[in-house]
Amino acid sequence: MNSEVLVIGGGLIGSAVAHGLVSLGLKNVIVIDPDLSGEWSSSELNAGGVRGTWSQTVNLELSKASIDYFSTQAEQVGYRPCGYLWLHRQETWDAALGSREMHVRQGWPVEVLDVEGVRKRVPFIDKTSDLAGGLFGVRDGLVNPNRLKEHFREEAMRRGARFVDGAYFCGAHFSSDGKVFVEAFRFASGLSSVQKRELLSRNPSMRDEFSSEEGDWIRIEADRLVNAAGAWAPEIARRLGYSCPSQPVRRQISLFHARDLDLTPYGMIIDPSGVYFHPESIYGLSGFANPGERPGYRFDYDGDAFFEEWIWPALYERSSAFESLRHVSGWAGLYEESPDHHAIVGEAFGGSIPRGRVFEAHSFSGHGAMQSFAAGRGLAEKMVSGRYQTIDLELLSATRFRDGKSIPGETWVI
Repeated sequence: MNSEVLVIGGGLIGSAVAHGLVSLGLKNVIVIDPDLSGEWSSSELNAGGVRGTWSQTVNLELSKASIDYFSTQAEQVGYRPCGYLWLHRQETWDAALGSREMHVRQGWPVEVLDVEGVRKRVPFIDKTSDLAGGLFGVRDGLVNPNRLKEHFREEAMRRGARFVDGAYFCGAHFSSDGKVFVEAFRFASGLSSVQKRELLSRNPSMRDEFSSEEGDWIRIEADRLVNAAGAWAPEIARRLGYSCPSQPVRRQISLFHARDLDLTPYGMIIDPSGVYFHPESIYGLSGFANPGERPGYRFDYDGDAFFEEWIWPALYERSSAFESLRHVSGWAGLYEESPDHHAIVGEAFGGSIPRGRVFEAHSFSGHGAMQSFAAGRGLAEKMVSGRYQTIDLELLSATRFRDGKSIPGETWVI
């Protein structure tokens, strides 16, 4: 196969990049992924939140532009502007109000609530003695991540992009005339859930680790590559010959049932403890970033132990309605965390890769869904015209780590 651009990774970001590229006129874009259904991908295992409430302007700009787009496709992507309510104690209140000033300057509506205002907006939050107030992002809300991913794919394919399922990237070499030759193993039939998990945990890359009985080798010639492999971006970078500073980190999500409490009128609520929750069908969905989580490709959910140690105590301390909860189930997925919790977008540098051949869009540290449209469009602008046109994303280049120009760390990370 031959392509102008080969995108490695068909999740939300890879699909958004393909959508951006063909929207700008590229005709021959190929996306490969070992499992386009994304059973173990971050795109399918996230909580579905979208928000413009950030502490750093670049994140607000990416989210705002993406949510503006989601609102035009609300039915297709399941966008609901049900709001984000951030609860704050006194020690974080002044910084939160400072961020809110930036939100207002950028045209993102955020309401300031005193404690009584919090209780009026969300009456079941009745344990408020430790709170200083809250911020409510009016246009923040939720999307359906699967429907959003499929929307990008459908629009990209309608304009000529091709998505190749079951294709696992193993390596590439660069010719003297500027071509990139990619070697991938394509599985002949769909892998089981267990096989997918084993493959994505082990990350094989040697030819003798694959059997001819499982599939065959394919070769793709491309002018340029995009590393959009999410939590697997560091592995892809290593195989391409450059270094990626990000790490995969497990995040766990719990479903719970609260008797006599209907959460459906509310959006995302973030407790000062770092525990967040929102309605999910007839249940509540809640998550927390365990500060002691070690990096690695881990998909096991710790079940009752996780819920009882991290989720239930925080909810108990916030509402009498949460004093009696039933843990239903849960799952684990992967964040790809950069050192400063900002995405890495732009041309890849370093190692043995030639200039202008490899680009990247990954390491969104949990905010890929909410920034997907703008990030895909921005990288496409850079690749097609040589510069960013709608949002300047130069500061998200991985060179910031090499050159000591890291952006101030994003503090509104959950």
